[in-house]
Amino acid sequence: MKINFNSNPASSGFSTIMMMIILMVVGLVLLIGFNLLICSWQKAILIENQYYRQFNQANSSLTWAITQNWQAPKANWHCMTEPTYHLKACIKRSLLKVDNYVLVRGEAEDEDFFLYTLAHFDNNRLIVEKGHWLDYCPEKKAIYCE
Repeated sequence: MKINFNSNPASSGFSTIMMMIILMVVGLVLLIGFNLLICSWQKAILIENQYYRQFNQANSSLTWAITQNWQAPKANWHCMTEPTYHLKACIKRSLLKVDNYVLVRGEAEDEDFFLYTLAHFDNNRLIVEKGHWLDYCPEKKAIYCE
């Protein structure tokens, strides 16, 4: 005697279609998740690239500033620019009570990104000692850095 477990052939087709729909939904959810992950990675890479571009330009501005002849620093910022490479550096007398420092600021073009260093002023030149590079303004109040 032969037993037929599949008494209704239509139910077998329906379960196959439901299984295919479920697999397609799971696949779609995975693809959307991977797309969102890749988009967030791309955004992080763009932000990091922008930071390093700004950092390198501000650092180049500081390096360039050290090679220039400057007027005696005053209480306000005095800036010089180099148009070919879009470098901008500024100096002013520091308000720190030690060593009569000059505050040197290197800027990234068209950005509010600054790097600072402390230097001594001698004969229209800036003399920078090792270890005086800063990624923040050393003045006690932020208004003195603007």
